Amino acid sequence: MKDKGKIIYLIPGQGADGRLFKNIQIDGYETAIVEYLLPEKGETMAEYARRISAQIDSTRPYSFVGVSLGGMIAVEMTKYMNPEECIIIASAKSKEDIPKRYQFFRKYFPLYRILSGRFFKLSTRLAQPLFEPLTKENQALFRDMLKRKDPKFMKRIVRCIVEWENETYREDIIHIHGAHDHTLPVKSANPTIILTEGTHMMTLSMGEEIAELLNEYIK
Repeated sequence: MKDKGKIIYLIPGQGADGRLFKNIQIDGYETAIVEYLLPEKGETMAEYARRISAQIDSTRPYSFVGVSLGGMIAVEMTKYMNPEECIIIASAKSKEDIPKRYQFFRKYFPLYRILSGRFFKLSTRLAQPLFEPLTKENQALFRDMLKRKDPKFMKRIVRCIVEWENETYREDIIHIHGAHDHTLPVKSANPTIILTEGTHMMTLSMGEEIAELLNEYIK
């Protein structure tokens, strides 16, 4: 029997909010959405994750489920917290899971430092339907979530991602990835589980399949 005293913390991606998990049902447990803060100027991913971790009630058993950026935050938090499970979806465990092109642009063309947050919002809105198609309903939801994002948040969090230098992670992290993820291609990701029809947006588009896996791995 599952322990109903445990809480599952759901951490969305950078362009999303708690509605990303609308199709995710984790049986027997309370869930809570981790809310993003505005990164401080120059703040690293590790520093940002530590501030985020103040939202975790460590007096109760807990687990992390993080999507994309949320997975990276979860990886960092497991270094000094002790979740019973840490599951990341369409994400990365270390800088080795991130495509080499990100490192190339960071080193030789660091345009992310001068481009505006509005640019990142617009480029995400335009690129998403081309590379990660969704139903009309989910497309409308994604656009609304992205619309609500503070441009300053987008600019600063992109810098956190591109400059993430993590090399270590807990070995029992469960990494679920899609074979058709164009944002973080599976060939770079080294995941635990590959969903053959999965994309970077599969938490929305394949919610039932993702929920089955979460219910299997969360004890």
